[in-house]
Amino acid sequence: MKVILLQHIKNIGDKGDIKELNDGYVRNFLLPKRLVQLATPEALKRNEEERTKREQDHWKFVNALKKEAEAIKDINLVFEVKTGEKGEVFGSVTEKDIEKAFHEKGFSHIAIKEKHVLKSVGSHSIKVNLGEGVTSQFTITLKPEE
Repeated sequence: MKVILLQHIKNIGDKGDIKELNDGYVRNFLLPKRLVQLATPEALKRNEEERTKREQDHWKFVNALKKEAEAIKDINLVFEVKTGEKGEVFGSVTEKDIEKAFHEKGFSHIAIKEKHVLKSVGSHSIKVNLGEGVTSQFTITLKPEE
């Protein structure tokens, strides 16, 4: 029986996929749980329209991420940290501090996955993954508190 998946089903496929499945499995399990719908001509047409819209939305999102990545390259975050007499840093700047600084600047998709604990005064280059394969690099400067 030909069906359209209404959500991801493990070992079968993803939402919107068209599959040929066993009649009994479809009638007794998938249809009662509303995991699939029969692949009628109207349903196939609607599924194709939804798939096209999802792809367009996805590419708009990826393009927005790329624009954000370009804007991030020009940013130099400056953190003032407490230092000792010999220049050693008390405390550190972590990925949460960096994310917070970016969110305050209006960048919503920043999520730093790698551990970054900065404990030395000076400039540091950090690579960030924005998702969907889009990455960027920016600079963080730690300077002694005055």
